[in-house]
Amino acid sequence: MSVLTRVVSDRSTILSEIAADAAVRELTGIDPHAQVRLLSESGLTAVTLDESSGPGAGAPELFDFLIDLARADPIVAHILRAHFWFVEQIRRFPDGPVRDRWVAEIAAGRVFGNATSERTGSAGSLSFQTELRAVDGGWLLTGAKFYSTGTAFSDYVSVTATVRGGEFDGQVARIVLPVDRDGVTIVDDWDGIGQNRTGTGTTTLDSVRVTADDILAFTDPASTAAIANDGPFLQLYLQALITGILLSVSDDATALLRSRTRTFDHAPAESPRHDPVLLGTVGEIDAAAHVARAAVLDAARTIEEAFAPARSGVIEPDLFVRASTAAARVKVHVDRVGLRAAADLFDFGGASSASRAKNLDRHWRNIRTVTLHNPTSYKAIALGDLLVNGTPLPANGYF
Repeated sequence: MSVLTRVVSDRSTILSEIAADAAVRELTGIDPHAQVRLLSESGLTAVTLDESSGPGAGAPELFDFLIDLARADPIVAHILRAHFWFVEQIRRFPDGPVRDRWVAEIAAGRVFGNATSERTGSAGSLSFQTELRAVDGGWLLTGAKFYSTGTAFSDYVSVTATVRGGEFDGQVARIVLPVDRDGVTIVDDWDGIGQNRTGTGTTTLDSVRVTADDILAFTDPASTAAIANDGPFLQLYLQALITGILLSVSDDATALLRSRTRTFDHAPAESPRHDPVLLGTVGEIDAAAHVARAAVLDAARTIEEAFAPARSGVIEPDLFVRASTAAARVKVHVDRVGLRAAADLFDFGGASSASRAKNLDRHWRNIRTVTLHNPTSYKAIALGDLLVNGTPLPANGYF
């Protein structure tokens, strides 16, 4: 069975199983380890991997799947963000032993996390306090990372570090390590109001021994050579999460309104399910969710147009600019409508909808948390500056 066929035909049962207890897991703080393993064992974590029978799923197919996964459980979908990023990077690697090694691991269901962000320095920069220091016969990796989303559920962690000493001094190294390597400590200490079982937290690297086999790539941060920009992919991924949550909000709004029998004495209709005010609100939530989906998938097609030639070694900078612009536009819109829709959900249940047992607040908390990955206002300013003044979008990981 090809990966594209698997994306289309095999996912419904698996997604239903993941969705079944998602709200309970969120309410009670249960980690979705079993659900992540279900996806990896089913082959769905390898849907974008190229096979001998043909190419893996492209960005539109992947993001369509991610929206449905986020609708089932946005925590599980978020956990796999770094994983699918890693797979895309491997797809761009030239044929050879490095690519073959990681393709085999991905195909075997291994999950990849990340350790990129740090608490120090400017967010989005390529300057890292974490150091890869050259020593006889290899390197030692030392530092601390935060926002290591997904790593607590992963088999490998991808680490960025500044090289000190040796042939690659001053360059940025991308290192891929098994999470059980001596000196690697992963603490799930993210205490956010939402998305709080995503394995996000601190990764500490205490003189971790690194060999040449662990190095994925060295990059010169001062280089002006055209490169494939993963920013649009990573940023649109977050909008896919919000879109999936919005679809879940629509599901809950519909079910909640159907279930209500009691209303206010001064309501415009005797039955809540025939109340035009509430019906209009359901319609607005549904429209917001489906327009968000259309916007994400449209931007995903733009990303695929940039990625497709890059996988053959051809970088088209203009295509990546288009992809960055498309992803930024989606964020500015979806962040706004998402938060409003998640708040409007409470209009259907009256005071009882605020019950913690109902856990309806999880949607707003999760959307609010996802939107904070980078400021919506800054994205809007960057778009306006591009349109009015022709100022290029910022050259960092948020675009």
